[in-house]
Amino acid sequence: MKHLMLLSFLTVFSISAKCQLDRNYWLVGGAGSFYTYNEQSVNTVTNMPVSGKLTEINITGNVGYFLFDKFAVGIRPGINSIKSHGANSASVLTEVTKIYVGPFARYYFLNKEKPFNILVDGSYQFGSLANFGKGTTQNASIMTGTELFFNNSVGLEFLLGYLYQKNIKDETQNAYKHIKKGFYVSIGFQIHLIKD
Repeated sequence: MKHLMLLSFLTVFSISAKCQLDRNYWLVGGAGSFYTYNEQSVNTVTNMPVSGKLTEINITGNVGYFLFDKFAVGIRPGINSIKSHGANSASVLTEVTKIYVGPFARYYFLNKEKPFNILVDGSYQFGSLANFGKGTTQNASIMTGTELFFNNSVGLEFLLGYLYQKNIKDETQNAYKHIKKGFYVSIGFQIHLIKD
């Protein structure tokens, strides 16, 4: 019920608002996600099961520029933190921090006079595992959703997307490749600024 009331408030609040999606505007913003999940796997060398509860926090920012009306490109940095609490004797407490950056592009479909807009956003980031030995991370995502405008400069976006993530640890004694893919939800703010 609270979520429905909040969505209704945001919709009514943004009815008279519209946002600048014109060429030569800047787009600055960010989004975050938080989730916990249980993971089970088997060590292929010892055949021992490993399980744990994981907590993951992901924060991304973006700085973009509208090359054309309703079409922006830019750079999207991010940080991802995963903390694992082992659930059996083979599991251990692990913390992994990933730092990444890469390009993004987004397109708004509706007329800019609308109080909301439908958009599609694609991005690719490359980075490193910061505190878990030598390793790399890669993210590729495609998202779609809506941005509700509070005024002509600020919008709140709700996006649903598909994420492909690959993490590779390069150390010879404990090397691994971990691939994660699936759907996710992102909520964030965007600020539309005119170029001086």
